[in-house]
Amino acid sequence: MPATLDQQMETASQALAELDYARCESLCVDALGQARQAADWVMYQRVLMPLQEARRQRRQAALDGPILLGTPKDEQDVAAQVADIEQGCVVLTWPCTATDAKAIGDAVRDGNRPIELLFADNASDSATWRVTSFAGPQISVDLPAPKSDWVGQWVDPAAIAPPTPAHWFMQASEALGNVALAAIDAKTGSLAYLQALEHALSCVDDHEILHQRLASAAKALQEAKR
Repeated sequence: MPATLDQQMETASQALAELDYARCESLCVDALGQARQAADWVMYQRVLMPLQEARRQRRQAALDGPILLGTPKDEQDVAAQVADIEQGCVVLTWPCTATDAKAIGDAVRDGNRPIELLFADNASDSATWRVTSFAGPQISVDLPAPKSDWVGQWVDPAAIAPPTPAHWFMQASEALGNVALAAIDAKTGSLAYLQALEHALSCVDDHEILHQRLASAAKALQEAKR
């Protein structure tokens, strides 16, 4: 692998040490694509470690911020509210759509802010929420709705006793990633399996087990080359 990619990963590691998680993640995503194109599975595994850590820290920062579970019924532009926060977690519900969620998610990423976003394809007063991917493969998971006094308003999780809206959000995100993982039917150890894991990770890009499975898949491909 070219020395420039090694240097890029050194820069990513330095960004991680400096707590610049957005820069670390950006550098790692680019490096992962280069390693993938070159079929350098050793480098691919190397990139995944700081990438997973940067995303873990981004998620934790988001969970420490205000939480919005469900689009407020009288809110005309929830995107403007999300644009006003520096960190936090948001679950969009009707009248928002998956397309709206993707647009807001793209804006969040462009701004390099630790904000996590999910979409639930239901009304905010539904007894069951269908958390649905708005990127990557189309997957969904049905979950009991959050507590009614959490819904449709911004809540500071530090101001209430556990469990908090942050716990509900984290569990919903984890459940969606688990569904994406379970849906993979490619043969373990194959390139198709690694590709399927990559697609699954695009649904929930901070899912811990998906990163770990990707590292194992890359290791298997490297061993197959020997």
